[in-house]
Amino acid sequence: MLNHDSFGSWTEISLMLLIFFAGRYLSKLPMEPKLGKMLILGAILGCLDPILTVAAGLSVRDPFLTPQDKKDLAEAAKSQFSRDHSDHLALVRAYEGWKKAEEESAVYDYCWKNFLSIQSLRAIDSLRKEFFSLLKDTGLIDGNPSICNSEGNDANLTRAVICYGMYPGICSVVHNERSFSLKTMEDGQVLLYSNSENARETKIPYPWLVFNEKIKVNSVFLRDSTACSDSTLILFGGSISKGDTDGHLKMLGGYLEFFMKPDVAEIYQTLKKELDELIQNKLLNPKVDMQAHRELLSAIRLLVSEDGCDGRFVFGHQILRPLEISALSTKPSLFSRTESGPGGDNSKSQLQTILTRAGYTVPMYKTKQLKNNKFQTTVEFNETQIMGQPCSNKKSAEKDAAAEAIQWLKGGAKESHEQVNHMSKLLKKGKKDHL
Repeated sequence: MLNHDSFGSWTEISLMLLIFFAGRYLSKLPMEPKLGKMLILGAILGCLDPILTVAAGLSVRDPFLTPQDKKDLAEAAKSQFSRDHSDHLALVRAYEGWKKAEEESAVYDYCWKNFLSIQSLRAIDSLRKEFFSLLKDTGLIDGNPSICNSEGNDANLTRAVICYGMYPGICSVVHNERSFSLKTMEDGQVLLYSNSENARETKIPYPWLVFNEKIKVNSVFLRDSTACSDSTLILFGGSISKGDTDGHLKMLGGYLEFFMKPDVAEIYQTLKKELDELIQNKLLNPKVDMQAHRELLSAIRLLVSEDGCDGRFVFGHQILRPLEISALSTKPSLFSRTESGPGGDNSKSQLQTILTRAGYTVPMYKTKQLKNNKFQTTVEFNETQIMGQPCSNKKSAEKDAAAEAIQWLKGGAKESHEQVNHMSKLLKKGKKDHL
């Protein structure tokens, strides 16, 4: 069993080792480090072909053309390739279509109909070959493309590798009733570049976007984004550490938080540890047989494909299906968001997480001292007021009110799927008094 007390320090050490070993290969790849990271992991996990396209596409002029007089037609053409909230995967599909058209001697017709630049696609094709040759020279892959492309059709795994390369270029998708907003740790609210597939969406059914770069004009704009699930970010993002309570994981110094059942958290910690060790071993010895670790890799692929993408790990949510993870001897009955219970040490942050992920402002606390020298707090959010029980001090009173609010939002001890519906309805209602 993983020692939770030492897990945070272990992941920091693991991250430094990964950087050290990967640096030996990155020094031989004349490109941005994040693109090199993607290529290395794509080769290791067997999805190199689409990652070659992504890395090459981000190194040349955007192949998607948007003439001002035909903007609507160009956007409609691009939407054919954009169906999973990823500019990077849209690029992969456009290139694959171009290669097929090339075989049929229909390149010009294909590019004309789809508003694509022939020059950019040719440049991508040339860079792909150059990048593959460079990877081969490092010794990480041999000359047989099929070995490093065994999982090339797995879009979820490709998305995970993109996340690995782009991190820490991450922003949170904050949903509200009509649309969504985006926030980064450094800039607060940000916007998407107008040519992004995600900029045309009214809803993004994922909690995170990873992005290639930021551009500041009057506001901060993100370019080239891909939506990611909680599982993808936990397993392929930065180092994770244990939070204040069981089932609480943190990333980026606590800026990103995930809440889940304690046994689910342990599965993630174990999988991440084993995945990092496997990558380190492969970088140290390229001859390591990845097929010998197929159970671990199958568990990873299962998690990144089965995630329901209903937000970060928020208390009281139950969307995801049960997972059968054969690589692990211990597994939970349900993959869920769950609580540590009312009055928990972290109830205030739990409530704030629930509300901010639903698109609401942070809750307000009003505390009064009673005649018996005890304190009682009322928490207010979404025009709703909930009063906690009297406590011996102000801090405990605020925690108790937050715990009462969490319990009320979830409708008491209902089943998890009912909690979701109950919470959604309550957050949409007008003013309610619960005193």
